[in-house]
Amino acid sequence: MIGRHAISTKVTAPLAGMALAGIFAGSLALASSGGDEDPGGDRRAAALSAHRAAPSAAPEERESGPPKLPADCKPKEAADLDHGNGRIPDEELCPLPQEDESLRADAAAAFYELNAAYHERFGEEMCVRSSYRSYERQAELYASMPAGMAAAPGNSKHGLGIAADLCGGVEEEGTPQFEWLEDNAEEYGWIHPAWAYSNPYEPWHWEFDVGQND
Repeated sequence: MIGRHAISTKVTAPLAGMALAGIFAGSLALASSGGDEDPGGDRRAAALSAHRAAPSAAPEERESGPPKLPADCKPKEAADLDHGNGRIPDEELCPLPQEDESLRADAAAAFYELNAAYHERFGEEMCVRSSYRSYERQAELYASMPAGMAAAPGNSKHGLGIAADLCGGVEEEGTPQFEWLEDNAEEYGWIHPAWAYSNPYEPWHWEFDVGQND
């Protein structure tokens, strides 16, 4: 720690002030730059994690409640769209409340309802690590992940825009978040598929149950 007595009496008062100001500014710069690096490369998850750790940072969101489905999303038309797996155009995807995440419009509409119920129970929005995946993204994951942990490109439910990998506690079986989803998600059209309990074990993977209301 630098105190006033540590400064030589040969340094004039203005120079001493400049030196202290420089040290102070440098300290602020270092403080502001800390925490920006994300070793896992998943900045969106880190940002959401930070939001959960400090709920008081967004009082406006708590007062107004979770977001509503965007008006330009057309759930009733989604099932009739004919696109290959991972080939859904951006304009036909519906953005989720979570930044940079999207789903097919019918899945997104159901997700917004589920997200609102989750918000009412836990006081925060759901954490989404991954949702729609383009064919190219599927190929990247299939090449980089251990065998069995990613579907072959063109075979992923993420590529159909009806699956989401969740976080914020849901990724661990037995947590209040996971158990709440097990008890309530189906009411909003979302399920945890049987295979995800063991082959491979993926508590974080949830899917929109297409056609359940037909």
